[in-house]
Amino acid sequence: MSQLSRRRLLRAAGLTALAFGAGPGLAACAGSQVRTPRGGPPLSAPATGGASLNMRIWGAYPDFVGGAVKDFERTYGTKVDLGVIAGDYPSLMTNLLRQNTPLDMVYSLWHMPQAYYEAGWIRDFERFWAKEDAKREMVPAVREALTVNGSLIGLPYFAFVNGALFANTDVLRKANLEGDYPKTYDELYAQVRLIKKRGATDTPYLPSFWSAPWFGITFGFLQEALNRNIPLFGDGGLPVFDEQSAVVDMLRQWRDLYNEGLVPKGVLTFQESDWTETFAKGGVAYSPQLQYDLKTFADPATSQVAGKIVPVPQQGQHWGMLHVGAYLIGDHGQGDDVLAQSYRLAQHFGYRDQRTGEFDVPMAWAKNYYMTQGYTEVNNSPELAESVAKWLPDPETNLPVLRDYLTNPQAATSLFHTTWGPTWMNFASHELPKAVNGDEDAKTVVKNLRTKAESLIDVYGH
Repeated sequence: MSQLSRRRLLRAAGLTALAFGAGPGLAACAGSQVRTPRGGPPLSAPATGGASLNMRIWGAYPDFVGGAVKDFERTYGTKVDLGVIAGDYPSLMTNLLRQNTPLDMVYSLWHMPQAYYEAGWIRDFERFWAKEDAKREMVPAVREALTVNGSLIGLPYFAFVNGALFANTDVLRKANLEGDYPKTYDELYAQVRLIKKRGATDTPYLPSFWSAPWFGITFGFLQEALNRNIPLFGDGGLPVFDEQSAVVDMLRQWRDLYNEGLVPKGVLTFQESDWTETFAKGGVAYSPQLQYDLKTFADPATSQVAGKIVPVPQQGQHWGMLHVGAYLIGDHGQGDDVLAQSYRLAQHFGYRDQRTGEFDVPMAWAKNYYMTQGYTEVNNSPELAESVAKWLPDPETNLPVLRDYLTNPQAATSLFHTTWGPTWMNFASHELPKAVNGDEDAKTVVKNLRTKAESLIDVYGH
């Protein structure tokens, strides 16, 4: 097994496949009652520690997280029981929160907190002493993503673009197209046909068609529709697409790419590791990827395309959509003293540390792993630029492209801020491949997607 394969299998237990994993059933959220009365005056930062907090994470970089926890304990005198949850993190975490498990800080992706908050399973940050400062410094799209029903419900763990378009300059050079980047999806699909016609590679495009477990093809569907400015969901998650929508033609274009052999064979059954390893092996001209994976593709120890992968600039059209991880605080009936110490733990990880006044942990995430953050000051900092310049090809050209991706990213807020979004996304993961492989006509698939959303609104309301 290759080094990249081993790494990907490990990561599949953490940040990606399990963190993005199959949406848990949220039926228990409907009609749930708030456990702790919300509201109250802002809390002050505690003068001392003394509490024992429980923090649960998925399996991404546990040594780094453990080091940050030990620093917190030494500094503030608050003990933290840190645990790594193996397996299907979203489902397991949902069950723990539902069971009133005393969890003081957990990870989540931003399509889940709406359901958690409405069920009364998490506390908001409305009483956090640095709430207004943190909100002011957040990337606006990140602040909106983490605001549910008018309340800030978490601090950012990471923020990057899912579906950032990467190009292999080696393949483009062979096709005499280096630097001639597409501006739209129509131009992209025309160019991959030209690349194959010129003999540069047999499979020039690696799309987000992969299906493990649901986030590949469903996220690909959402982000391309957003980038094409095709409306999908309106206020309250109300579907605004139907069989007459331009999204039907989009799915038919996907089927053409598949039928013409422009994408790797078997892409509809790819696991996450297959998707990233295929791009890292070379021979693919363009692929939408997780923005922070660019560092992995630049590492000769894990990639056969090191030094050849660059981000495609946004020239009037976005590529990809916002993806946010969050630090949440569970609601298990804790009093103000424990809540304040939980806020301080979240501040240590997800904002300026109380002691130093600096973005210590966020900056370390960004510099060490290119896990960009929800704060512009971190992402545009000279420290991060210096770190990125060590591995990014032609950083003077490509770093501004990466920064532009996070300046004003598009986001699936109307869907993600519903209680039923994960259930619909799981359904879509089984429907969308039918439009690609021809099992169903694109119009039928789109009709089924709308009908499912309407039925979920009937159950959950929004």
